[in-house]
Amino acid sequence: MAGATSPPCAQCGATDARTSLDDTPLCDRCFNDHISRQTGWAPLPDPPPVETVRTGDGRKLRFRYRLSWAPTGVLSAEAEQVDQPPGEGFRFSVSGEHDADPDTVLARLRRVVHREVGRSYLVPDEFASSGDDPRWMIADDEVFGWIGWSGNASVREPAVVIDGRHLDWDEFGRMVASFEGWQFRMVLSDNSDHVGAGTGGQDADDAAEDAEVISLFGDRASGNNAANDADDVDDAGDAADVATAQPSIDEVLTYFLDDQNARLSAPTYARYEGIVELLYHCLNSYGYESLAGSEAKAWQAAFESGDHRAFTRLFGPDRIVEMYGEFLGYFMLRKVFASKQQLKDAGTVTKRLARWLGEQGYVDPDTAEQARTLAAQAGRRLTRADEFGEHLFRQAQRTRLPVAPNDIPDEDWVEDHLPITRIEDGRLWFGDLGPVQVPTSASALAEVGWYVTVVLACVDGSWRLVEVGAVDP
Repeated sequence: MAGATSPPCAQCGATDARTSLDDTPLCDRCFNDHISRQTGWAPLPDPPPVETVRTGDGRKLRFRYRLSWAPTGVLSAEAEQVDQPPGEGFRFSVSGEHDADPDTVLARLRRVVHREVGRSYLVPDEFASSGDDPRWMIADDEVFGWIGWSGNASVREPAVVIDGRHLDWDEFGRMVASFEGWQFRMVLSDNSDHVGAGTGGQDADDAAEDAEVISLFGDRASGNNAANDADDVDDAGDAADVATAQPSIDEVLTYFLDDQNARLSAPTYARYEGIVELLYHCLNSYGYESLAGSEAKAWQAAFESGDHRAFTRLFGPDRIVEMYGEFLGYFMLRKVFASKQQLKDAGTVTKRLARWLGEQGYVDPDTAEQARTLAAQAGRRLTRADEFGEHLFRQAQRTRLPVAPNDIPDEDWVEDHLPITRIEDGRLWFGDLGPVQVPTSASALAEVGWYVTVVLACVDGSWRLVEVGAVDP
């Protein structure tokens, strides 16, 4: 965190060693070099130097950039305001897969920094300010910030940080008082999880709604396209005869983002832009699995010629909603290792996109409504499953086995991807194993049928949670 004191790197002696590897503090460069040696991945470049960014109200702030691999293997790029006490100032992060182009990820992060820092949520209150004691008021009807420590152990109320400015709770209350009689929505989220986290700007129709259950998962190789089930596909078609769809996926998603940019605040638009970028990646990575015949040949010829965006360039918007299950399930959970905020954003953005596709006539109304229902459900189920996984992870960290794992008989040690088969208050059953003691907060979130990657140990007749991996709702 900006302003916090970190130990020197144990290898090179550089200051600000942020990562601990086997209790050894390492700077970003040494940690990244270690990961490269262990995985064979290409070494990461050094991040850009400290950059000065001008805020919307004319201040000049300095930002430090970091580029490293997260423990899950995700490529992480972070920007933090320098010379700030812990919990104050701006901080942003974006992520990409381990083989993503680091310069592209950094460029995306820098665009977000400039966009969001350039937006001011506060303006001076000329009537309340006096001398060197400026007072502030909310510029519009939206405000985004952090909840932080007051700085005084005797003060129970928190402080808030808006536009990088530290305000006590009384100051914030005074600003909000001018909106007496208005409604408000408060969204609390980890502001380091995703760019623009907690900015609000969610549409009214993005609120939770009841909907029929639509499966998010299935056989990935089977695809969702009806072409997979057709028995009369003509494989004799020449790939060259497949014309580029008009409009293509590339064009339609550009139109969608242009429309959203015109109506959304800059921080909220950044969230939309990030999710659409991930959707592009999912479509171009896995969309080809739904192709057959001349379409498959056309895609393969374009891809092998070096066009890695061949799928979104060649095919039309109907293929977008066909990939919703893949994107909102396997891709966001297993490829992106998405944060809780990213999972929420994915549901919100795909829901809006489905409705927009129907309104613009790019897909038929029934298809758009089914996709919209799937997106609404996914946003709720995936974030619930993510929170459930966090509770299990903390429980596993607290587990202390009375004997070494190697001393536990094989039949009492299970590592598997198992379904939840029974739930009681504070107890879960995985497959035919259980009960496993868990926090009541975890059992309250769990659902029968969810699959969880677990390591379980049976000691003295009682199953204990040792490790937790993926949660598939």
